[in-house]
Amino acid sequence: MMDIDTCETSSRHKCLIYEADPSELAPVVVPFLTGGLQTNWRCLYLGSPESIAVVKGGLVRRGIDVVAEIRRGGLVFSSDREHLKTGFAPRLLVEQIAHLVDEAVRDGFQGLCAAGDMAWELGTAENFEHLLEYEALLENVFREKPLQGICLYNSTMLPAHGLQDALLTHQCLYDGERLVRDNCFYVPPDALLAKGFDREDLCEWMSGQIMRIQGAERERDAAIAARTVSDVEREYLATELRAARSEQESLSYSIAHDLSSPLRHIEYFVKKFREKAAPGALPEHQQWLDHISERTSHMQRLLEGLLALGIAAQTELRKEPVDLAVLADEAFTRLRWDHPDRTVQVEIEKPMLVMGDLPLLRSVIDNLVSNAWKFTAKTTEARIELRRVEARASDATFRMADNGAGFSPTAAGRLFGVFERLHAQSEYAGTGMGLATVRRIVERHGGRIWAEGNIGAGAQFYFTLPIGINGVASKIESAIAA
Repeated sequence: MMDIDTCETSSRHKCLIYEADPSELAPVVVPFLTGGLQTNWRCLYLGSPESIAVVKGGLVRRGIDVVAEIRRGGLVFSSDREHLKTGFAPRLLVEQIAHLVDEAVRDGFQGLCAAGDMAWELGTAENFEHLLEYEALLENVFREKPLQGICLYNSTMLPAHGLQDALLTHQCLYDGERLVRDNCFYVPPDALLAKGFDREDLCEWMSGQIMRIQGAERERDAAIAARTVSDVEREYLATELRAARSEQESLSYSIAHDLSSPLRHIEYFVKKFREKAAPGALPEHQQWLDHISERTSHMQRLLEGLLALGIAAQTELRKEPVDLAVLADEAFTRLRWDHPDRTVQVEIEKPMLVMGDLPLLRSVIDNLVSNAWKFTAKTTEARIELRRVEARASDATFRMADNGAGFSPTAAGRLFGVFERLHAQSEYAGTGMGLATVRRIVERHGGRIWAEGNIGAGAQFYFTLPIGINGVASKIESAIAA
């Protein structure tokens, strides 16, 4: 049972996204209301008569005397939609909720526990245009008053942007019955209500949130590494760190996967609208559709990058002898086919054998080759080389070098962060995910990667990979002989 009275402020405002059947609400909403009743909070449920019947039934099965609780004012059910008759006004509705909280306290309760179905509460799709403002204003009430709540979103009744807005406005959300307290897409209400912040900024904000989380993780890793602890404590911390990383990577992968479907729906309906409305569409309307398609495609590329990073982090390593030279040849062949107008001088040392997971190492080489190819696009006599620069008993260092745009040496540490970009999208297209994926794969193989460069003088990426540990050398020699 959830302890309502000791819940942290940051987790008071929660979100549950469900498919369609009201019975999906019961595993979350019923324990939430039960906990409130048992700790003397007034509990309010707002929704359709059908969903109210489901919640009432769940409470009865948990031993709650629903009739008695309603009579004493501890439990309130409502299907009232009077607030929609004069038009949806976010500030007015939030003021009404704040009044309900004060009223509960005056009546001797610790506060108000509220669960509301947002499709029922907002009514029409047009009202969802005000969802960001409504949820941001409501978040301030959660911070200032004794209010606990779960906003319920029926995904089949949400407009195109509804799911995105629900993620942006709730720091805590339910993944099934499990409460996730660190939704990385959450935008604080002060930012949502600030002048100049609009829907155009949302993709960038989401990317920035993930980037900031990655930065916090790096700082945490450095702090842990700097501590002097016993072997037992060090092992315990390492285990906890691996678990935290795994959970974060799984959440990012899950969110990216779940958001892909709504984006595909948006693309589908834009296509259908073009087909139906194209003959009589105004140029301005076509521009709107082009803009929607462009932003949707950009978000899809970001999600694909997150999925690739998740795969790189979670795939089980299947090590075998791999020739990086062969992978590089394949990558350059594909790029020459896609860009027949470009002339690039390519030098690849052969062979360059390592021991690793073939699909993951192919991703490493593909990303590094594509990166070099992209940033030499404006160079008159482009050159790219991949070679081994140092070999040791158990591993080797490799270098991917180009004479392209380069970067400031002070920015070298930022290159491998998630969604980090040193150039404007208009100059060099991309998502900022490729090098983050490369680093994750190299580190999983026990190696490391770093970069050197100067603006206008090209870039050099160095990375290490294993070649001869625990008998691997003999396997590689056998592979060469074959």
